[in-house]
Amino acid sequence: MSHESVHREPVSPVDTAWLRMDTPTNLMMITGVMVFDEPFAFEQLEALLRERLLKQRRFRQRVVESRLPLVVPHWEDDPHFDLRAHIHRVALPSPGDQAALQEMVSDLMSTPLDRSKPLWQLHLVEGYGKGCAIVTRIHHCMGDGVALVRVLLELTDEGTGVSLQAVGVPATHFIKTPVDMARHAAEQAATLGKLLILPSDPKTCLRGPLGTSKRAAWSGPVNLGRVKWIAKGLGAKVNDVLVGALVGALRSYLEDHGGLPGGAEIRAMVPVYMQGHSGGEASHGNHFGLVFLPLPLGITEPLACIAAVKERMDAIKGSAEATVALNVLGAMGVASTELEHVGLDIFTRKATVMVTNVPGPPATLHMAEHALRQVLVWAPVSGALGLSVSMLSYAGEVRVGVASDAGLVANPEVIVQAFEKSLAQVEAAATLALSTARTA
Repeated sequence: MSHESVHREPVSPVDTAWLRMDTPTNLMMITGVMVFDEPFAFEQLEALLRERLLKQRRFRQRVVESRLPLVVPHWEDDPHFDLRAHIHRVALPSPGDQAALQEMVSDLMSTPLDRSKPLWQLHLVEGYGKGCAIVTRIHHCMGDGVALVRVLLELTDEGTGVSLQAVGVPATHFIKTPVDMARHAAEQAATLGKLLILPSDPKTCLRGPLGTSKRAAWSGPVNLGRVKWIAKGLGAKVNDVLVGALVGALRSYLEDHGGLPGGAEIRAMVPVYMQGHSGGEASHGNHFGLVFLPLPLGITEPLACIAAVKERMDAIKGSAEATVALNVLGAMGVASTELEHVGLDIFTRKATVMVTNVPGPPATLHMAEHALRQVLVWAPVSGALGLSVSMLSYAGEVRVGVASDAGLVANPEVIVQAFEKSLAQVEAAATLALSTARTA
């Protein structure tokens, strides 16, 4: 056997934590959909993947668990790797519309990956409108949302020449003076203490026992330029505006399904990407901490809600919470699986929904000269969580994907529709406020 075939490297503690978060009721897969307006030949897709994806070693490697306790697993080249085991050709049932594709995505989202092989799969879905869709499933241990957008770029004709918006907060704490290090350690200890004593989120229809069946839905296109205009006028960020609209949607859904909780707040678990934290292959791995964002359901005025979201998110990004959460994930990765699940259950009961926002490429991309018209993504949820809201910008548009546990939210389309209505109310309120300010 050649040296190439026995190449091994340890899985990082953080990536190990994501690997071991897998449970039958919450699979740790990032699910994506790429939509094309014309058919894509299966042979053409296979050739493209051989040329562009497989040059990244991680997609030819499987995870092998150690036989020793408390030892992280390792990446190992799959000696039996077969690309055809990872790409599948399926036909979308009639009428080949969004509802049919959502049903197929939901089924795939509920199906685990084969742990004996590299942890990814692609399905070429033929018959979606006049074109096709490609459904991707990649285990979260292989990378976070930002890393996997970079993988997407590797598949396109434009390649990595496309620039992406910088995201996250600087990880400047890794090189410090002894005094700074001591102060930072004290801050992290205090932050961890606050996280541990944070009470569980209140009981609502969005929390409860989980099953193995998941549901997926997504919005129509949201004009990113318009959202940026609103954000600039309010002195906020695009993420603040979108999360503010999501608060309105969740308020509406809860009011129609049992009412708001006492205190009129629930928490979102939000990834904060740590700039400068990546190591090794820059396109792989997880480099973010999870923070808790209280969602102000009781603030019904759209612009006041956005202002509250911005204030709270700014405070979190200026704290040690993201760094502490990343360190906690690393510690979970070197603990036993049973201990990790206990810790995960404790932390995820402090939130109700996972909310992610990843900025994608700003211009239309192509794969084998096929224009990529839409990109959608759903981040997985872990532990006790049963609802995920993922936002991805691409080619001047934002689309919002909602994934839910079928036993909690059987029709996530309702939340999508509530989001679209809430965003329209935000735009109307912002237009009035900004035009009034100009004429004052």
